Amino acid sequence: MQKELLDKMIINAIILFLSVAIPGALMLSRESVKPEKLGYFLVFAGAYLFSMTVIHLIPDLFLSGEDPFMLGLYILIGFFVQKVLENFSNGVEHGHVHAHGAYSVPYLLIALGLHSFLEGSIMTDAIHSNHTPDSVYSHGSSPKILLGIVMHKIPAAFALMALLVSQMKNKKRAILLMLTFALASPLGLIFSEFFGHSDVLPERYLIIFFAVVAGGFLQISTTIFIETDPHHKLNWKRFSISILGALAAVLAQLAI
Repeated sequence: MQKELLDKMIINAIILFLSVAIPGALMLSRESVKPEKLGYFLVFAGAYLFSMTVIHLIPDLFLSGEDPFMLGLYILIGFFVQKVLENFSNGVEHGHVHAHGAYSVPYLLIALGLHSFLEGSIMTDAIHSNHTPDSVYSHGSSPKILLGIVMHKIPAAFALMALLVSQMKNKKRAILLMLTFALASPLGLIFSEFFGHSDVLPERYLIIFFAVVAGGFLQISTTIFIETDPHHKLNWKRFSISILGALAAVLAQLAI
């Protein structure tokens, strides 16, 4: 791997780690964060992630030259795989903790860790090799995708730390588990960069993997919309914030 790519990967991995570690530490020091304070941020982040998936990740995949039907099928599979993971995480990755919910910490961490690993893995630039030089998708996707992942991780880190402290009654163990979770996305990034720039696996398998992750992003972002507006009534303030999140994704796509 070239030094420039290696440096970029290291910087992105550190940002992914800190996007979990810092909110977790803040949550630990404050003991509580009111859910309503994160609500509007969740709407913005969900709208950004949804829009970036629609205008960047999915078109990016269809430029790879793979069978469009099969790519669509893998995206669907990813959507439902994330739904299964959500069954074990109880929505913590959406920034929500149900106070009276029954949580199995091992299953919770496995589900969140896998989800986080998949998030980090999609940031590699490897699948851009088939694009034409003048394509808007010919350059690296990392900055704009990184922004969406970081915004998504912040409320999730708050929620997970609050849950770990309440369930385990042991701050040191909670911190250790939080730091372990924080490593999942960087490991996903390293995994995808390694296989994307080596001959170990054909590029086709990496593209399929990314399609599954894109489907998971669709599930996460649409669920955030539903959970932040459970009565299915148009809240103009939340709607305006979601429009701003979508516009931010469009501007990021055009500018970065």
